[in-house]
Amino acid sequence: MLLRLLVRSTINRARDYAAYLMACIMAIVVYFCFTAIKTDPVLSKLKSAGERLIFGGTIQIASIIIILFAAFFLAYANLFFMKKRRQEIGMLSVMGVTRLQISVVFFAESLVIGTIALLIGLFFGIFLSKLFGMLLLRMMGISVAIPFLISWGAIKQTTITFGLLFLLTGLLNSSLIFRYQLVDLLHPTEFSRKIRRPNWLTTIWGIIGIVLIISGYYLAERILVLMPELERRYGYGIDAGYLGAILWFEVIGTLAFFQAYTQIWLRIERHWKRLYYRGTHLLSVTNLSYRFKKNAKTLWMITILSAVTITALGSAAMIYTFSQKTLRENIPADIIYSKYQKKGVEQILRAHQVTPKKITETTYKIVDAQFELATPLLSDSMTRAGATGVLPLSRYNALMARQFKLPATPLRPNEAIAMIDLPLTMIKMPHHKRLAHANQQGIPLQIKQPELPQLRIIHLRRLFPNGVSVNFYGSLNMVAVPDQYYDQIKPATIDHVYALDLTPKQRRDKKLMKSFFKLSQDTKKRSYLTAVRNENGFKRYRVTTKEERSGFVRADLLLRKPNQDRSNANFGFYMYIALFIALTFMLATGSIIMLKQLSEAQEEILQYKTLKRIGMTYSEIKRTIYFQILIIFLLPIILGTLHAIFAIRLLSLFLDNPGLQLVYIVCGIFIMIYFVFYLVTAEIYNRIVNIPLNDDALY
Repeated sequence: MLLRLLVRSTINRARDYAAYLMACIMAIVVYFCFTAIKTDPVLSKLKSAGERLIFGGTIQIASIIIILFAAFFLAYANLFFMKKRRQEIGMLSVMGVTRLQISVVFFAESLVIGTIALLIGLFFGIFLSKLFGMLLLRMMGISVAIPFLISWGAIKQTTITFGLLFLLTGLLNSSLIFRYQLVDLLHPTEFSRKIRRPNWLTTIWGIIGIVLIISGYYLAERILVLMPELERRYGYGIDAGYLGAILWFEVIGTLAFFQAYTQIWLRIERHWKRLYYRGTHLLSVTNLSYRFKKNAKTLWMITILSAVTITALGSAAMIYTFSQKTLRENIPADIIYSKYQKKGVEQILRAHQVTPKKITETTYKIVDAQFELATPLLSDSMTRAGATGVLPLSRYNALMARQFKLPATPLRPNEAIAMIDLPLTMIKMPHHKRLAHANQQGIPLQIKQPELPQLRIIHLRRLFPNGVSVNFYGSLNMVAVPDQYYDQIKPATIDHVYALDLTPKQRRDKKLMKSFFKLSQDTKKRSYLTAVRNENGFKRYRVTTKEERSGFVRADLLLRKPNQDRSNANFGFYMYIALFIALTFMLATGSIIMLKQLSEAQEEILQYKTLKRIGMTYSEIKRTIYFQILIIFLLPIILGTLHAIFAIRLLSLFLDNPGLQLVYIVCGIFIMIYFVFYLVTAEIYNRIVNIPLNDDALY
């Protein structure tokens, strides 16, 4: 009897379990593929730019995140199923089935569903693991052939992990049977559909929600202005409180939005008579009021999870864009090297019989100079003093045009350009409309040599000719001055830097690049900048290859391709992890909304039968259903996307506003996936409530 009851119950609930199964299978597939990567003999030994890539720790963290989220989803979905089946449990009790027998049936049903999900997940995981591995290598920019292998270790770990999860889920379902009273089971609690006017507490709570959300957005947008002011008053410990306030404003504000503000908004629509009585809008408003009241906490949870998912994906995409942009700026040619590596580079070129596309030499005069920057991050101005590389304007414009495709910058005889390795979002720029009049004429620049007039910096730039990495770490500023002024400077030392460009074919020559990489890894071939003596209060500098503990060091040979390969490998790997975790989150959260809506469809069949009898057509009912489901799906995604956009913008301020195109693409893909969930849910919902209506037409 119990076996027949189990089989019949599982078959009857197959439609209800469809979305649940899909999310479980996706989580199992992703977890299996992550686990298989750790044990794959090819992937576990990958190298980029001579360094071995370590996956284990990051994949372990990602696997734990998937397990925790899967546990949360399984618990939530099963509690939802049990609430939905309370009346069924009551009927079985009336028919004489004991609670122990019912609990055994539900426990076995959970294990059957879990076993089906596990078997399907492992099947797809095994056959997709190679595809996932190839996708990982593609995102990392690594060309390696990987064989098709069945990872028995990954199968064992996945089976044990998800087997325990499904076992605990079954025990949870069994324990819930004993918590219900028979009276409650036969008369399940009903959520009131009566439309009540929002009271003053609801109105205040709704207004507070909107105020909190807007306040959080304002604090995020004005962080570079407000946080430094608070730091000056209360110290750096206030930073955690400031960021925490933004987080809690959005979390609490979102809850108030769904619990109260939606009711206020729908109440306003009821007073807008022309819209309220148009077509089936009256029915839609009434149903939406009921749905928002019943599902407020679920929609709040979906919004927060969506915001976290989009923020994680968008941030990963933005950091990847930032890393690529930074690499292009730091090493704008294939090879950047100083005069101390010139001999070694020429030997490699001769040994491989390579004629480079172009070699550009740049001469810097290194002098002692000083200027001050106003920054909102400090209470006083920031002094940039010490060794400064000076180059003529003509050479600066030529290099910027060649390396960064930028137009020439004209200067007057008393003007200069300063290059600073700081995000410009953190610096008040000269000529900025919000600056005081005193700064609008530029920043005073003093090159500490007798008889040299003072200059004024009228442009601050982050782009350095030949890249910032060729400078001495921690000391060297750089300025461009008019050619006539440059000729008057008498430096103690002159630095020579070369930029070498290769052809595409030469870049692909692995032996050539390996020779250059080996030369760049020689730690003995570095140069140092030191102050040698002080005359009349002015420091004079010299560059040497002899190690100086008191000096500033730099690498004398920089290669773009190995650095680019390493960057692509690292960020491609993190993007891969973020992408599949986000995909799991999306499927699970989308499934939760789908399950909630489809369960309500069963409850509303009688209501739609009544509407059919009083004259509503099939198309009108379908249009009403699609509109209501759209609002339920749309609001959490819109609000979650807004939260994510402000969070990503907050991060972008500290990354000097990198391009956000990739972020928008990621957000668009996320919204498209939810749109597919909406279409599937609306279509299934329509079939549930409209098929019985078509049957009525026969009578």
